[in-house]
Amino acid sequence: MSGWVHLNPFRSLYGRIFLWFWLTTIVMIAGSAWVVHSLMSGSKYQPISETQQGELYRARDAILRSNGRPERGPLSERLRRFGQREQMTVILLDLQNNELIISGPMRKLRDEKPFLDLISSTNPLRIVTPFGEFSGPLTLKLKQKDYLMFVGDARPIGFPERLREGPPLILIGLMLLISAGLCSLIARSLVKPIKQLQAATKSMADGELSTRVGSASYRSDEIGQLGLDFNHMAEQIETLLNGQKRLLGDISHELRTPLTRMQLAIGIAQQQESQCGAGNSELALTRIEKEAHQMEHMVAQVLMLSRLDSNVRVSQKQEMSFDTLLTGLLADCEFEAQSHNKTLSVVIDSDANIYADGDLLTSGIENVLRNAVKYANEKVVFELKIEENMAQIKICDDGIGIPESDLSHIFQPFYRVSCARDRDTGGVGLGLAIASRAIAVHQGEIVAHNQVKGGLCVHISLPTVS
Repeated sequence: MSGWVHLNPFRSLYGRIFLWFWLTTIVMIAGSAWVVHSLMSGSKYQPISETQQGELYRARDAILRSNGRPERGPLSERLRRFGQREQMTVILLDLQNNELIISGPMRKLRDEKPFLDLISSTNPLRIVTPFGEFSGPLTLKLKQKDYLMFVGDARPIGFPERLREGPPLILIGLMLLISAGLCSLIARSLVKPIKQLQAATKSMADGELSTRVGSASYRSDEIGQLGLDFNHMAEQIETLLNGQKRLLGDISHELRTPLTRMQLAIGIAQQQESQCGAGNSELALTRIEKEAHQMEHMVAQVLMLSRLDSNVRVSQKQEMSFDTLLTGLLADCEFEAQSHNKTLSVVIDSDANIYADGDLLTSGIENVLRNAVKYANEKVVFELKIEENMAQIKICDDGIGIPESDLSHIFQPFYRVSCARDRDTGGVGLGLAIASRAIAVHQGEIVAHNQVKGGLCVHISLPTVS
């Protein structure tokens, strides 16, 4: 069933345009053919059959017999009653004044020419007209007047017959009106969503980042897909710009603290130098150096985060093994853990290759691993498993973990868990954000959850080279 849905031409803008214009062309061709047929169509004379000839003579004899009876009204009334009784239409042509007397509800024929043309005819014929089929004529003498008699069946006048019998310009105008209506519908169905896209684009240009395309994005054709793409683009732009604003605000906030400390240290150094000489300003200069290094590290991390958001380093990817990627990193982290009286347990089931930017991916994993070493009580576990062309990395610590309400925010820039981290021990909150961006650049995923026995566990999934 889904295959037939995809073959539906109305799901495609091309299919809709094609079918609408094709239908318009068909209507125009059919209308033109009808006009030509109407202009060329007329009455036809054909040989009469024996059955029709017999009915014609029987009708004449019946009329002659009824004429010999006592007077019962005018001739037209008697013909009407005769036509109702015999279920046929009788037409008498008065040869003196060429006047037609018709039985039945019709008071006047739409075209008298087919009958008037047979005044001089000597043999009965079959007369096929747009308004019925008749046979005749036969001569008939009533009340000392000579008539020509025709009998047959008259068809009721319907709208198509009235239209076809009318002036050709009316029919042509009707066809043009129908064609214009069809073209107007397709034009409206195309222009309306395009105007919505135009208005949304203008609104976005005016700074309304929350603008989205409405009903145009619900269509199933190319315009609907364009509307969806526009909405996705608008969401991405809004997210990026809001992220930049938030990043600038966070950077301003984070840089204010080391700058304040540096200013304070400079003031102390100047005061000590004026009072006690240059030898006593060493402590203040040490503080200034520490804050300068912290600012330099922060700026480097912000630059790295900016490059990751703009995908600057994607072109530096190459195929390498996890052994090459992790050997040096795990050795450094193990040494760091030992210096803090902690242990790093490494469990690697098997090796695999990955298409990656080595420095970038190593930096991302290192941020997670050093974060675990910093907040572990005694032990950090690093596990690597290869499952169905995916590398599954788990980095778990036995620390106090993170409140559940904060788990969804720890990969945001400058986010810190207040109960576990501060500016002195917890950095500036960019390490996990960089790790998240680095994993995303390699089409991987990173999630964090608390362990049942305590501590945080970060799970990283990365595609391997098959």
